[in-house]
Amino acid sequence: MKKYLFLGISALAIAVSALMIQLQNTNSTEETITFFPLNDAVKYKSASTSLTLQKDKKNNKHVVDWKVQSTLDQDAYLRQDMGLLFVNGLLKGKFAKWEQETADLEQQDFISRGESAKYDAITFHYSELHGDGDRITSSQRMSDDMLYVIDSPFSPLQSFSVAKSKQEKEWKKVLDQSVSNTLNKSLSKAEKTYDFKAVNYITVPLDTIRQYEDQPLKGFTQKETANILGKLWEGLYKNYYLGIKKSDGTVVNPIDSTMPMILVSRDKSHLLVVTQTASGESIVLKQLLQGSD
Repeated sequence: MKKYLFLGISALAIAVSALMIQLQNTNSTEETITFFPLNDAVKYKSASTSLTLQKDKKNNKHVVDWKVQSTLDQDAYLRQDMGLLFVNGLLKGKFAKWEQETADLEQQDFISRGESAKYDAITFHYSELHGDGDRITSSQRMSDDMLYVIDSPFSPLQSFSVAKSKQEKEWKKVLDQSVSNTLNKSLSKAEKTYDFKAVNYITVPLDTIRQYEDQPLKGFTQKETANILGKLWEGLYKNYYLGIKKSDGTVVNPIDSTMPMILVSRDKSHLLVVTQTASGESIVLKQLLQGSD
């Protein structure tokens, strides 16, 4: 049985946890962003993630426009947005942007593919706020979007988010099943590698995590859930976005890894983040909850 890699995140009972963002420039300086207690008085005026199919193909491939935007209701000491884009259950794009003393952030990228696909994009919007004295708080929000693209020699290039026609419903079923198979295989392999049973957990694919902004995880309050989400994204940034640390200690690019599956233990003691690298290695990260050791 392999040992879990810890996300390096403090437990729920601890108000402050660190979000270490390693951005190196030419003089090798290192920027650090700290995740502080949530400030309920600060809100996002808007936060969105959008996926749009471009009308024309390029080099015989369709092109999807990926945009992220967010606006806080006041300037923040630090604003950051981190976006992940999955295609058929595999990470195919990622970006992050941070700016100081601003309320607004915008990012855009394009991704090209040569076959029908399901696109899932999710963004974590984060703000660090400095108040009077030494009081530092934070504000967070998520946004997401999903798009099905039918790119087949037997039909015109088209896209949809909600399947309406018979053809769209058939394609949705095929693409959803493909993603489900990919994630289930990843989870099954992790269960065998790390000797745990998924039945003892509440399983949440990352592309569905935003629902818990409005409803608590089972057995937790909404405030506890918000803290769990913030610390989860902290860990995803350090241990997934920046690179996946393998069992031999090496760090690999997360591109082409499977969409993380979040498993919350039914005894409320911890959660697991399950993914599989492009080379097929199972990775399970562990985060303790409610002051567990």
